Amino acid sequence: MKPEILIVNDDGIHSPGIEALADAMVKIGKVTIIAPDKEQSGKSHSITLNNPIRLKSVNLKNGLKGWSANGTPVDCAKVAIKTLLNRKPALVISGINLGANLGKNMIYSGTISAAFEGTILGIPSAAISLDSFKAENFAGAKYAATSIANHLLKHKLPEGTMLNVNVPNIDQKDLKGFLVTKQGNQSFRDLFEKRIDPRGNSYFWIKGEMVNNDFSIEYDGEAVSKGYVSITPVHFHLTNESYINELKKKIVYE
Repeated sequence: MKPEILIVNDDGIHSPGIEALADAMVKIGKVTIIAPDKEQSGKSHSITLNNPIRLKSVNLKNGLKGWSANGTPVDCAKVAIKTLLNRKPALVISGINLGANLGKNMIYSGTISAAFEGTILGIPSAAISLDSFKAENFAGAKYAATSIANHLLKHKLPEGTMLNVNVPNIDQKDLKGFLVTKQGNQSFRDLFEKRIDPRGNSYFWIKGEMVNNDFSIEYDGEAVSKGYVSITPVHFHLTNESYINELKKKIVYE
């Protein structure tokens, strides 16, 4: 029996990235595809609490069918695992995202959070992102996704851990290989452009630039910039264990 693979993303059900990922995963297992009905980038791990979640069947390319949801990427993962599937999937693969998810920017990513929901529910999961905002060539990302999926089917991850995978925007033949990396310090330097609407009211558009302060390929952003597929094992255990004893002393004596 082929393994059940749940495919999700944050770019929306009609994103070329999710179709590319599905095209790769159908060669490995039986796929179920679900994604937001519109782009939900930057939603992180948000969920819908005060509105119903509605699903709609969608015909995709190459004869594939999927589901769209009027919710967040995490909503999609939750509702699929809890209601659409008859059994827990073997894998949750999120992507292929347009734009890398590296360094500090990981915390904002709906792509990563959708995969993390799979991890929370005890399913081996990975997020796949392409270091480009143009849907031109997914060959390298499909190759990476296939390699990662096969790895996860053979090898267990530690509890609470998922894989964050970022692929350079280069031809597959030019990839230098796979590197296991640490989360780096890449971040987005925010700028807010102030504008005035026709009624004279001010509003703001976020803009800015990506800043990478890492200069070793042991970190995700630098590895991708040098032509490697970056694989970072990440978890959401947020307690700063190294500071607990020091904080206890300070709290007691203040």
